[in-house]
Amino acid sequence: MLNRFKVSRGNLQKKSQRNSIEKNFGLKITSYYREHIDSELDYLCTKYGSDKGWLGSTPFPYQWQRHSYSDFYTKIFQFGRSSIKNVLEIGIGTNNPDLPSSMGLNGKPGASLKVWRDFFPNATIFGGDIDKEILFTEERIKTFYVDQLNPKSIEDLWVSIGISDFDVIIDDGLHTFESGTTLFSGSINHLSTNGIYIIEDVSRYDLLRFYDFFKKSSFMVNYVVLEDSDLELEDNILITIQSTKY
Repeated sequence: MLNRFKVSRGNLQKKSQRNSIEKNFGLKITSYYREHIDSELDYLCTKYGSDKGWLGSTPFPYQWQRHSYSDFYTKIFQFGRSSIKNVLEIGIGTNNPDLPSSMGLNGKPGASLKVWRDFFPNATIFGGDIDKEILFTEERIKTFYVDQLNPKSIEDLWVSIGISDFDVIIDDGLHTFESGTTLFSGSINHLSTNGIYIIEDVSRYDLLRFYDFFKKSSFMVNYVVLEDSDLELEDNILITIQSTKY
C-alpha cells in the first residue's frame, strides 16, 4: 500500500506546511514508495542507536520522533556504497545535557559513525563534535573536536584530518542556519567532484534562508522534504549539495 496522508488535523497542518514550502520553490519531484520496509540502514540505526532510521518493530528510545533519512540514503547510496572512501559527519551525538546539541542521557555517541562504517565497507569514517568527552577512535573511525560556529575551529578540523576529497559530508550538528552555513563555507572545498554534502534536520522556517544563501551559487542544491504519515514534517527535511563540475 502506498504511503498516503489520512484526513486529520495533523495531516491538514502538514498540507498547509507543504503548500507554504512549494510557493517559494520552483520545481519538485514526488517519489512514492512502499512504507514499513525495514532496510539494512534501518537495522544498523537500531543496532547502534541512530535516529536517522529505525526498525518498525522495535521501540524507539528517544523523546523525539525518528527520521526516515534511512529511506533516502538507501536510494542514493545503495548501488555505489563500495566505492565510497571518505565520509565526514559533524555531530557525533553528545549525551551531555548541558550542551544544546545533546541527545539526552540515553544518547549513543558515535552511533551514526558506526552505521556508516558498516554500511560503507571500504570507507574511513571521520566525525567531529564540540564535546571533547565523546571523541573516540575505532576501526575505520576517527573523531576530532570542532565548533561549527567558529570558522577557525573548522579550519583546524581540516588540518587535523589531513586529507581532502570527501565523498560524503554530513552536517548533523547544531541544526541552525548559522551553524549550517558556517560549516558549509569552511568545508565545501574538501568535497570531491562527485561527492555529496548533506545538511540534516533543516527547519522549514530556515528553508528560505538556505535558499537565499545558495541561490547564486554554482552548486546543484536540492531541498528534500521526506513525507511520512507517521512523522511530523517539520523535522524530516534535508538539503543536498553537489558540484556541477562533472
